[in-house]
This record gives sequence, C-alpha cells and structure tokens, in this order.
Amino acid sequence: MPIEIPDEKTAPVYYPQSNYKIVRYLDLVKFLSLLQTKKIFFARLDTFEDKYEGTIPYLTKFEYKEWYKNFAQHRLLDILKTSIEEHVEKEMKDEEDARNQYRKLVCVSCWNKYNSESYALWKIYSDLSKGVMISSDIEKIVNAFKITKENIQISEVRYIDFKTERMPMGNMNYPIIHKNIHYDYEKEIRLIHTVNLDKGWIYDWKSEENEFGKYIDIDINELIDEIIISPNSPKWFFNLIENLCKTYNLKKIIRYSDLR
Repeated sequence: MPIEIPDEKTAPVYYPQSNYKIVRYLDLVKFLSLLQTKKIFFARLDTFEDKYEGTIPYLTKFEYKEWYKNFAQHRLLDILKTSIEEHVEKEMKDEEDARNQYRKLVCVSCWNKYNSESYALWKIYSDLSKGVMISSDIEKIVNAFKITKENIQISEVRYIDFKTERMPMGNMNYPIIHKNIHYDYEKEIRLIHTVNLDKGWIYDWKSEENEFGKYIDIDINELIDEIIISPNSPKWFFNLIENLCKTYNLKKIIRYSDLR
C-alpha cells in the first residue's frame, strides 16, 4: 500500500511539499537488520524516552478544559448529578486515557531532513566509530513502501514550546506530529503506522516479532541512495559494510562521513 496522500478523509499530517533529501542514522545492528529482513522497524510511540511524546502542551490542555467546562454548563442533566468541576475533570481524564491508549497503537520510524551532517545525531542515534547513515529522499521513500500492505503516513514534525504554545485540536494525530521545541535540531520526518483498529483500541503485540513495535516491508534498493560511514570508523569497519552490501546484493555508493 503506497504512503497515503492526505485529504479531508485522512488523519492530518504535514506532508512534505518538495522532494528533499532525508537521512537516518543507524548503528551496525539496525543496519544489518535492514539488510537481512528488508524491513524497517516502526517503534511504538509509548516506548520513546521523551516524556512529551504523543502528549499535548499546557495551553492546549487548558483549552480542552475550558471547552469541556462550557459544554458541561449546557448539559443540565449532568449538572444535576455532579458538579461542573467534577464533570470536567472526568472528561479530561477520559481524554488523557484515550491519548495514552492511542500511543500504544501507533508506531513511527524517525528520519531527519538533511542540510548537512550532524555530529549530535551521529552521537545520539548511531555510533561515531561503528555506525552508518543512509540517505534517501521523499520520492524514494514513498516509492520504497509501495510493496507493503500496511497503512503508512509521512509527515514533517512541527516543533512548539510545550509551556507557551498551542497545538491544533480535534484529532489524535496532532500529538504525533508535534514535538517539544527542545528537539528542533532533529528536523524530523516521521513515518507513521497505526495498527488495525477493527477490533477496537486493543492490539496483541505479542503476536509481533518484536512486541515494542512492528517490522514493515520496504524495497531497500529503492529506498537507499548512499551509505555514509561514521566519522571515526576504522578501515576494517568500512570494509565490513562493503562486504555486507555485496552479500545482500545492495549496490550503492559507500563513502566516509564529511566529518571525518
């Protein structure tokens, strides 16, 4: 199933408006997994270290509360049974519980918009001496997913200050495509997969190869443009990557990082 082109029927995303270069930093284990399985791992949103991942900022919570308060004031039957404040707190808790449950049903694969190599991203997401960066672009990654049967969306991530700025309301996708301003150095492009919800908001993750996410088929020859070796890698590691690519019949340019 091709990556969804957004319209009024699909969940909102910030679909890339041009065909720019994107990259993903990988350690050796993740790169080898990509070669062997020809699948990309989409990690469950609720497993991320960022405590704000998939949540909403303070001002948006305040707006939700004001909306529920106004709504409750016009529901006389409920007001007779409980105070407006109690009603609002219950609605807010139900809303938060729903978002937390939804985070367990959404998986993402994180990429970065490329302007130049990032020492910080090499260090955080790969390995300065034994890692790789694979490069692609928007068109390539869209075409590479045509072989999968899974639903996938692609979105730029918008960065906001979770203490002072608002997030759009009205759809569970908005917390997925917004992140705290502290992460804006990532310039993230996010691939999003939501599990089948035909049976409700539950999913048996133990049925997957990895219960913390999902492996999704991809055409790696279509996906990858170049393979860049981490800046401090020794020669033997460069040779290892070359041999692995030959073994798995991946014929791509392999070069050292510009930071070397």
